[in-house]
Parts: sequence; C-alpha cells; structure tokens
Amino acid sequence: MLLAGCAKKAAPPPPPPPPPAFTEAPLPESGTAEFRIGPIKESRSADGATIFIEGTVVNTGSRISHSVHVQVAGLDATGGQVASADALPTPQEIEPGTVGTFLVRLPNDPKIRTYHVEAIGR
Repeated sequence: MLLAGCAKKAAPPPPPPPPPAFTEAPLPESGTAEFRIGPIKESRSADGATIFIEGTVVNTGSRISHSVHVQVAGLDATGGQVASADALPTPQEIEPGTVGTFLVRLPNDPKIRTYHVEAIGR
C-alpha cells in the first residue's frame, strides 16, 4: 500500500533586524582652560635698573579661564634661574580663543640671557 500525504513546510525564519543607524556626535568639550604664551617683549627702564617683560596668554582650551597666574623666570646661560616675578594677566577671565596680557619687572642682571614663562590657571 502506498500512502501519500502532505507535510507542512516550516515557515522561513524572520530576517535579522537592520543594523542601527550610523550617527555622529561631537566629542564632549575637554572642560579645561589651556594656555599658550604669545610673543614676549623685553624693554628696559630709563635708568637701566629694571627689565620689563610683557607678553600675552592665549586661552586655547574649551572653557573660560579663572585664576590665571603667570610666572616669568630670568635664566642664565646654563638655564639656572637668576630672578623671577609673578603677574596676573588682564583680564583674569580669558574666554576660549582670546588673549590676556601681562607685564613683570625683573632686575637688570647681566647674567640673565633668556626667559622662561609659564601660565597656570583653571
């Protein structure tokens, strides 16, 4: 005897879900104030006893700076510190991409050959 029958075909599996859409988002801001010292200029007092160092501080960070403090060190030929002075740049709050200026006075010591300038803030 021959039996014939119908078998149900299994339904095909559902297709996989599509991959998520590709999106771009900007990176979050660093949240820091970062500084670059601009050009500095040296001049002397009329009596020659004092050296004036003036320059700029550029905020290259992503937020406004606060409590900025500039230190200028007069260095001898071997890099040793001969004299130093501190300054608070104007303005004290430097917006990102803008500039503050500073001026310090150092004694006119003939040992001073170069300067090291640092800006620190938050």
